[in-house]
Amino acid sequence: MASRFLTFSFAAAMVALLRSSPVIAADSPSPASAASPAGRQAPVPPPPALDPRAQQLLQGACESLASSKAFTFHVEITFDQVLPSDVKLQFAAAADYAVQRPDQLAVDFHSDLGAKKIWYSGDKITMFDPPHMVYASTEVPDSIDGMMEQLETANNLSIPLADLAYSHPCDMFRKGIVYSAYVGVNDVNGEDCDHLAFAKKKVDWQIWLQRSGKHLPRKIVINYRTAPGSPEYAGVLSDWKFPATIPASDFEPVLPKDAKRIDFKKVKEPKP
Repeated sequence: MASRFLTFSFAAAMVALLRSSPVIAADSPSPASAASPAGRQAPVPPPPALDPRAQQLLQGACESLASSKAFTFHVEITFDQVLPSDVKLQFAAAADYAVQRPDQLAVDFHSDLGAKKIWYSGDKITMFDPPHMVYASTEVPDSIDGMMEQLETANNLSIPLADLAYSHPCDMFRKGIVYSAYVGVNDVNGEDCDHLAFAKKKVDWQIWLQRSGKHLPRKIVINYRTAPGSPEYAGVLSDWKFPATIPASDFEPVLPKDAKRIDFKKVKEPKP
């Protein structure tokens, strides 16, 4: 979603160029040929780097989330890990998210490499590491935006896909975008979705938005293009729900009696 987030093939670029070029009958002289003594056609300007349709669809999805006081979703994840030998391995994970604006967030994350449970409510966040039976708590600002900004700046931590919980998600998604494109209508688990592609300086990412009802994210793929081995993250999102409220107890820590407390500075970022 770390964002914390295509370069298209030469063939795809050529297709886009050909589609944008005017069709000229074979037996008719082109305007450029008639006007130019050398008979050369004027060059076709390249398509804009930012596709208005892709930008508009992304904005619609962001507005759907921003206008929702409370929501939950599930995500199935695959992610790469590049070894020092440059061998790339793929692992799997799953997570459940609960968001209640302005100041509550809960994440239950399990992967092949470990697990994390996160509870945030008001001015306090707690992270629990079940495999190692340790937890840490610290005071944070009393808003989801402020809490996540403090985690990143003061603790060098980020919560995967938590960009979706920001009060204005598009502000995070659009930050640093240098390229966008509407790819087409493609399938995610049997549902037609609008497939969009974006690029930043070091990261390429794609998002699939469902076409019916709320234009919700159904799949996100992030490619860390400039990192060694270009590792990739992919998440398929499902089971979106928008209750009027979520019980406060869902955002309160539930810790085993024998869990040990550690300094928050020792907490490692949930991966991916």
